[in-house]
Amino acid sequence: MRRNLWLAIGITACGALAAAACAWRRFGPSTYLRFDTMFGRARVYQVEDDDGEPVRLLEVGGIVQSGTDLEERYTELVFEYLKRYDAMFDGARAIERVCVLGCGGYDYPEHLIADFPDVVVDAVEIDPAITVIARRYFYLDRLIAEYDACESGRLNLVCADAFDHLASCDCRYDAIVNDTFDAGRPTAHLTTRAFYELARKRLNPGGTFATNIVSPLEGPQSAFLHGQIALMRSVFDEVAVLPCSADTLTEPDNVIVIARRSA
Repeated sequence: MRRNLWLAIGITACGALAAAACAWRRFGPSTYLRFDTMFGRARVYQVEDDDGEPVRLLEVGGIVQSGTDLEERYTELVFEYLKRYDAMFDGARAIERVCVLGCGGYDYPEHLIADFPDVVVDAVEIDPAITVIARRYFYLDRLIAEYDACESGRLNLVCADAFDHLASCDCRYDAIVNDTFDAGRPTAHLTTRAFYELARKRLNPGGTFATNIVSPLEGPQSAFLHGQIALMRSVFDEVAVLPCSADTLTEPDNVIVIARRSA
């Protein structure tokens, strides 16, 4: 029920809508924890879902970046759009190594480590302050301990710009997930042909690139989305579009674009 409600009000973990639009009931401003980051003031606070269950949110620059259930459910994905990334496992190639660009509260890397035991994750986050917040308030340290994630080599924490990491690393990935945003807007240098060509180069044959774009599906405001889709089609061999909601085609929402390199 909670996840349907979140989708109905607009999934803001991608930076599309202000946290004030959230229909969940907050516990009160006195519970805010405030931090300085590269992208503005960050706040950590809790809300209640329809069933009265607590959910912790990370807001940066007025935009909700991440959310987590508490305690034993911490590896479950709060935001529906993150589940769309799992479409990469539907490809012909087995997924063994994944690069996640832009981690926020590390929602998706934690999900991969907990639910896909054969997957190795390179988690690339440019802002060390965000990683510190994730370690303390979004269960990253707990995940590392419970799954022996770093010592085993299954989780590699990389503090770097996403483009720079792909340009300088020697890794080849089965999947690359781009969930980067700059104050709620797409990160400009990660929406270029050079970036998509670099991502394709870092993929193994048959590998998958997945990115999140906040946009209407139709209408004049959808021009950026369709421009990005066309650009990806000029670089990759297959491109598919996975809307997170088809209820309102002319309103901004999360749209996951899946692109594949041929085997």
